[in-house]
Amino acid sequence: MLPQAPPFRFVDRLLEREPLRRCVTVKRFSAGEECLHGEACVPFSLVMEALCQSAAFLAPEGVSGQGRIVRVDRAEMIGTLSAGDTLRITSTLLERSGALLKAESLGEVDGRVIARLQVLVAR
Repeated sequence: MLPQAPPFRFVDRLLEREPLRRCVTVKRFSAGEECLHGEACVPFSLVMEALCQSAAFLAPEGVSGQGRIVRVDRAEMIGTLSAGDTLRITSTLLERSGALLKAESLGEVDGRVIARLQVLVAR
């Protein structure tokens, strides 16, 4: 049996947390990050991953920020995110059903929204 890899974290810090309501996290995409492979702009797929991981902090138990992405809806990139930018993510709970949380996550850079999505996360 192969050893299980530790979870890949895109959220650097949890700033605010109201369980089952909203949370605010940050992710700084540094130019030296391996996942960017020297690119100047951060791909939308990596921005989406950070937005989804932020939503996992809405869960009532603990602040681990771990969950399983079940579905992503209405994902859109409105602006650009460059290496060196700090992405501030606000996730708001829309619905809860058992272990499933539906949330909207907004990503901002310097006060302007650059990405948003709705995500269903299983805890």
